[in-house]
Amino acid sequence: MVKNIIFDLMKVVIKKDSDIKTLMNFTNDIDKAEDLQKYIYITKEWKLLDLGNISHEQAIKEMQRKAPKEYSELIEEVMNNRCQYFTVNKETVEIAKTLKEKGYHIYVLSNMSELAYTYFKDVDFFKICDGIIISAYEHLVKPDEKIFMTLLDRYDLKPEECLFIDDDDTGKSLETANRLGILGRKVKPNDSQDVLTLLKEYKIEI
Repeated sequence: MVKNIIFDLMKVVIKKDSDIKTLMNFTNDIDKAEDLQKYIYITKEWKLLDLGNISHEQAIKEMQRKAPKEYSELIEEVMNNRCQYFTVNKETVEIAKTLKEKGYHIYVLSNMSELAYTYFKDVDFFKICDGIIISAYEHLVKPDEKIFMTLLDRYDLKPEECLFIDDDDTGKSLETANRLGILGRKVKPNDSQDVLTLLKEYKIEI
């Protein structure tokens, strides 16, 4: 019987466009946006930010050092301002609130940098959470089994009583979760209706 609902954040609780679409807020040149994607998102520094193993400022400097100088200002602008182009998925938050009212426990398990979490940490959703695991503070990222075990152990959760809601584009995080006995499947990015569909699949009515 499911007692605990575990939410990923990006593209589940927080709406986020593709990296390219986000970057087009900073330049009208698609070629530059594609270059920025390579210089920012597809980097070792990006992964280190999710792991909490590099500071925001250090990451920017390293990205700038590795990219052509003409991109330096854009890299800093994107890194400092990208979160303003993300929005809270109000429909999914309402689903979570209803689940809480029905007696379910609400948890977060998400890969996220400290900067991004700090930007969103005061939204209403986090006030109803019974536990929050953010990768940057644990120095662990999904799909590493250790971050799932951190959640289960810290909050004394039984995996078979947990349902994990994650857009998981690689499939590896859900694979790890399911192997540990945690229930769930991939949901469509930014799609609160698919969240409802998943809940119904597990006999959870809203």
